[in-house]
Amino acid sequence: MADNSLSVEITGLDPVIQKFTEAPKTINREMNKTMKASLEAVHEKILPYPPQRENMVRPYKRTGTLGKSLGVDQGGNPIGKPTVYSISGSGAGMEGRFGTNLSYAKYVISPDEQAYMHKNWWWTMDVIAKRAKDKIIAVWNEFIKRALGA
Repeated sequence: MADNSLSVEITGLDPVIQKFTEAPKTINREMNKTMKASLEAVHEKILPYPPQRENMVRPYKRTGTLGKSLGVDQGGNPIGKPTVYSISGSGAGMEGRFGTNLSYAKYVISPDEQAYMHKNWWWTMDVIAKRAKDKIIAVWNEFIKRALGA
């Protein structure tokens, strides 16, 4: 009986196989860098403290504690890391967190829990997110281009 088969020997695949084996680590490392750039974009967009109200019943000296917990001074200039700053997960499950764990911060800068005396005076974290959005989109679009070799 005649052998009607074809045999093909492929050589040089070892580097290709190695590259594909390392791809998940490389992608996660690059995604981590991109997430860090996203968090830095948020950090850069923290606004200065609003002016202190002059008609306060009980005036107080500002300590800058809220700003410091966000990694900024009262002028909104970066001075360190915020108290909530993390990157976790991998791939599509990667998550970046930026914020403060200061107990009273929600009453000052939370869009949902801001106290009445701070409304329309203090900015909220959703304002910061909107200010950072375009840069965050740009850094992720750049990552995608690099990842796809475009």
